[in-house]
Amino acid sequence: MDNAQVQLDWINKLAIIETISKFAYYADNREWEALQQLFTKKVTVDYTSLAGGEPAAIPAEVLMDSWNKGLTPLKATQHLISNHIVDLESEHQAICRAYFQAQHEFPNPFGESRWTLGGKYLFRFVKEDGQWKITELVMTAVWASGNQNIMNLAALQQK
Repeated sequence: MDNAQVQLDWINKLAIIETISKFAYYADNREWEALQQLFTKKVTVDYTSLAGGEPAAIPAEVLMDSWNKGLTPLKATQHLISNHIVDLESEHQAICRAYFQAQHEFPNPFGESRWTLGGKYLFRFVKEDGQWKITELVMTAVWASGNQNIMNLAALQQK
């Protein structure tokens, strides 16, 4: 592999890691339009390790609406994503595996106000018009602590 290819690979890997950093930042700051731009028009989402069911291929706008409804009522969230391992499969396809820790805060009279979830993400990317976009997101929950019920309490507040 020549130096130019090595540099190009690192540029692509850095762009993918930055996209994942934006993914967490935009979600935590409720910047749904900016977040949606990180995804292909249709995205496969797999949260089955936490919620059961089956992976689903859905429009990115439907995913944003779901996250908006689920996260906006919370007082705060903080998604930390680390230990990125990026595999460039081709010039236009890549995979990134990473660890995450997601904190969710919702003060309430029924128990702890925080729920923390830890695990692994698998992101699949395609390069569209020079931009790496998320086409698949697999979240694998490995551990949790705190009060998961805050997610239900926050959803009730929105009704």
